[in-house]
Amino acid sequence: MKAVAAGTRRRRIQTTIALAFGAIVLGTAILMGILSYSFTEEAVQRTSRDYTEQLVTQVQTNIDSYITHMQNIAEVVQLNEQVQAYLSGSVDDLSPQQRAQVRARITSFLNTISRTRDDISLILIVGNGGEVLTHDEAIALNPAASITDQRWYRAARAQSGRPAVSPSHVQNIVAGEFRWVITLSRTINNPDTGVEYGVMLVDLNFSVINELVSRIGLGKRGYLFIVDPEGRIVYHPRQELIYSNLEREHIDLVLQHAGGSFEVGDTRGVRIYSVSVSPNTGWRIVGVNYAAEMVRNRDTIARYYVFGTLLCVVLALVMSVIVSHRLSRPILRLRSSMQAVERGDFDIAVDVSSQNEIGDLARDFTIMVAQIKELMRRNADEQEQKRKSELMALQNQITPHFLYNTLDSVIWMAEGKQHANVVKTISALARMLRLSVSRGSELISIQDEIDHARNYLTIQKIRYRDKLDFSIEVDGEIMRLRTPKVILQPLVENAIYHGIKNKESGGRVTVTGSLHDGEVLLRVQDDGVGMSAERHDEVPVSAVGVLTRIAAPPRRGRVGLRNVHERIQLYFGPKYGLSFESEQGAGTSVTVRLPVVEANGDDDER
Repeated sequence: MKAVAAGTRRRRIQTTIALAFGAIVLGTAILMGILSYSFTEEAVQRTSRDYTEQLVTQVQTNIDSYITHMQNIAEVVQLNEQVQAYLSGSVDDLSPQQRAQVRARITSFLNTISRTRDDISLILIVGNGGEVLTHDEAIALNPAASITDQRWYRAARAQSGRPAVSPSHVQNIVAGEFRWVITLSRTINNPDTGVEYGVMLVDLNFSVINELVSRIGLGKRGYLFIVDPEGRIVYHPRQELIYSNLEREHIDLVLQHAGGSFEVGDTRGVRIYSVSVSPNTGWRIVGVNYAAEMVRNRDTIARYYVFGTLLCVVLALVMSVIVSHRLSRPILRLRSSMQAVERGDFDIAVDVSSQNEIGDLARDFTIMVAQIKELMRRNADEQEQKRKSELMALQNQITPHFLYNTLDSVIWMAEGKQHANVVKTISALARMLRLSVSRGSELISIQDEIDHARNYLTIQKIRYRDKLDFSIEVDGEIMRLRTPKVILQPLVENAIYHGIKNKESGGRVTVTGSLHDGEVLLRVQDDGVGMSAERHDEVPVSAVGVLTRIAAPPRRGRVGLRNVHERIQLYFGPKYGLSFESEQGAGTSVTVRLPVVEANGDDDER
């Protein structure tokens, strides 16, 4: 019954979140759907034709203003007295030099006009008698192109004093140049009698019209284009595709409309054409827009969407705060407890009383922490026992063989009546055994370890007499630091047995110690026979310079060195241990690398 009651009271997080945010999403979807349906239908029906027509009219006004300015320039040229005099024949009675001067002044006049406008590429005047004047004497005409056969020339003659504007075309009357231009041409008439003296043209760079039109955007796919009264394209953003018949434009329908808009439906969708006719040029500026993009009331719809979205967001925030507040408090408490466990604090109690999955999780976490704590305690006890056993086993491997050898030496010295050496040997051996068989702390002072090595060397000095000499030079500042006990004696033993013993003239063992880069370095060096290349290869070192494997030395040396190395690493990690340097015939040096370990009150001296 209690389980049933607890199950009834439990409120599932998944259900709470699903209901809360489900209601938010559902309410938002309904609200947005109603708003979208109400205003989209109206927006599609009421397009932005007015806006497009205004844009088209503005473009037409800009082009007319530009063309009017060019017409004014042409008017200034045709009213110039020198131009009138030169074309009318009034200067025919002048000398050739004077006529050349008049011609030069006309050229300078035209050049001045050309330099005032970057968009003018050519100003040219053709007299009835075939005389040609340009804004630059360096311009050479194309002999293969007949000026009088040019369309702009015939159009100017047909207009009889009124400007004629050509569609975009390639101008070929200048030798070596084929520019894409729009030509404004007109006849030069006597201002009083109206008699025609010739024809002038002003070529305008096509890029000017392109800049006036291409900057106007009509949605993502809308565009503008221009056609002349005869249906020829003046400008089109896809002009090359039109000329290549890869794309088709409804120019025939455009020519039927002098203004307003009309719709055309084809494979490209429903397009709306807005037409404006220029009174100066007769050009039709056409704006093409897609019905799907021409949405009016855009601002109104945007405001409704914004208000609706804000309302939904407010509701979502309110409900999120309520739900998250109820969920976050127990989760944060549980998280705080987990972080405490991460820091190593296992004496914690999770204060979460929620009757849902979070409460179950908190209770399970508390049980888990208790079990981990118990397992860690057991493991620590087991590791401590294992470590002590390993250290004792390693230490016990070091001492027996030396003891046997020393006792043998005492026996033969006693037999030889060497009583002083017997006393000295036994005294040194006793001091050594006090340290090696003690059951106190496994860490002793470096001073004690040096004394232990000195006693050992004293015993060996008595045994080998003049064949062995030794010295100990250790910095006093490291004597108080701690080290695992009995680490130098096996190294000294190895130096004697494998370095000096095999040397005919005997040798010397040197023990040194110092601080270097925050580490303790103890070194045992001999001047014995050293190691051969083959034997040196059998005592490799790792990347950090410590011993990792010993294979070649006799059994006693092999066990002793390996045990010293393993004991150091058991205490301090793989960074520390032994490293070797040896040269055959010159001796061997073994370096012990230890961390700086200060003494404390818990350390046993012996």
